[in-house]
Amino acid sequence: MDGEQLGTSETTGLLPSDLVPEVSPLLRPPQVLGSSVISAAAALRDEEIERTRLFIRLGWLLSVVVIATMPFVDAPPALSIAFIAGLAIGGFQSFFYHRAFVDPERYTERALAALAVISLVNGHLGVLYFGTYSAAPLMCVVGIHFLARTEAHWVARMVVRSAALSYAAISALIISGAIADPGVFASDRSVDRISLVLGTIFVIGSYVLAYHTARTFRFASLASIDELQQATRLASQREAVMDELRADLERALRSGGPGRYSDQIVGAYKLGVILGRGAMGEVYEASHVETGAAAAVKLLRREHLADATLLARFLREARAAGSLDSANVVRVLAAAGADEPLPYLAMERLHGRTLAEVLRREPRLSDAATIELCRQVARGIDAAAAADIVHRDLKPQNLLVTDDGPWKILDFGIATLAGDSGTLTRGDLVGTPHYMAPEQAQGKRVDHRADLYALAAIVYRCVTGRQMFEAPDTPALLYAIVHRMPVRPGALADLASDLDRWFALALAKSPADRFTSGTELATALDRAFAGHLDGALRRRADKLIAKLPWDPA
Repeated sequence: MDGEQLGTSETTGLLPSDLVPEVSPLLRPPQVLGSSVISAAAALRDEEIERTRLFIRLGWLLSVVVIATMPFVDAPPALSIAFIAGLAIGGFQSFFYHRAFVDPERYTERALAALAVISLVNGHLGVLYFGTYSAAPLMCVVGIHFLARTEAHWVARMVVRSAALSYAAISALIISGAIADPGVFASDRSVDRISLVLGTIFVIGSYVLAYHTARTFRFASLASIDELQQATRLASQREAVMDELRADLERALRSGGPGRYSDQIVGAYKLGVILGRGAMGEVYEASHVETGAAAAVKLLRREHLADATLLARFLREARAAGSLDSANVVRVLAAAGADEPLPYLAMERLHGRTLAEVLRREPRLSDAATIELCRQVARGIDAAAAADIVHRDLKPQNLLVTDDGPWKILDFGIATLAGDSGTLTRGDLVGTPHYMAPEQAQGKRVDHRADLYALAAIVYRCVTGRQMFEAPDTPALLYAIVHRMPVRPGALADLASDLDRWFALALAKSPADRFTSGTELATALDRAFAGHLDGALRRRADKLIAKLPWDPA
């Protein structure tokens, strides 16, 4: 059916509803829900926090070792007391920071700077204690390398500058003869000033080298993570395209060639070749026997004619689609009467491309194309809502842009009507998981806001090039839909911050927090693209994001 679409497809139940009772109490969250992408700097933050806590623990271990060796070395008592006091004070303060950093929100630049000052003071007390020109400065080199990999560049600069100035000041006092090197490993050998100056330059150079090495490592890590993110985004886009391609391929394999009813007359239409097959019905190319007007006729499959439930569902589709009068919904031309032996549904014959086909050729839509798609589909949803109809299966394969321009909503095969008891789905959870609203994933009764959620999920696919969630199986996917937010759209594409807010509202877990109509949703999207979202909507969105943040994993 390349280049053509008849406006129908089939969707069957996915999971018995008793497998997902409210989802949360019985369905454990999967450890991996697919590839998510965050900024490179944010990706390093958790590693930096854990590295800092490791640095603190190493400091404790070193302090214990140093204090344990003090009785066996000959050091000036005053210096020993000062060094022990510094280690004790530093240990107490670092213990506080070690506990505080368990909460990433408390890992701040101010806290990191305070920890750096503690390390610098104790490090250079250690230089005085062991010897200015001994191996003691290596402790400071290691500390600088640890601290200079921080995301706070000013803290890294402060560390290396303060360390260099501290060591230079100690060395200057010794070189000038103001004090003798008090270190326990200081050499009794007379060393000329030139050698001492060169030794000072060597140590300070080691500090600077440790700083630049750490910063280089950080930038290399950022670049590597960014490259990985780009590859992950591309893989996610390709996976989304492959999912849609597989669905289209399955439909293509079910279409073409004559069928059981080809060349027969059903109602006022003569049937031709099969355009598509589904679990419940077959769709034939057809023409009106009197006018010759082209049509697409959907028939209930022969083996289902004796199934009262499936027959009722088929007739419900005829009622649902036939009651709609919208330029953005596939038009029903005729439907079988109650006394006709073969149930059928005749629809306009559409020529164009589905959104799935469009996205397969171009993973992302332009801003203008996305806005126009949303505006037209939203009009169709509003028309359905006015007739008390919920589509329940909006997805790229069920949206078609016709050759003459308008977008059309296809396939009302699992639509629900106001007042339906819900028994016609036999307890199945029906729809396509990637575009299900949370309440639909839980098997609850839905209204038009579920269709608005699905449209927002489609827009997410159009602007980011990927599905909202990826998971190893359907239960894991349903869990994510009910309990998690997707990756922030602005982290996947260059989008205005107001678009993130629009998605927060349109994809809200509670229907009450979403837009109330397609018109409201489409108008807000247009303004969000321009960066002019209404202030009240911004505040609502910010509260929702604070309550349930975007997925960072």
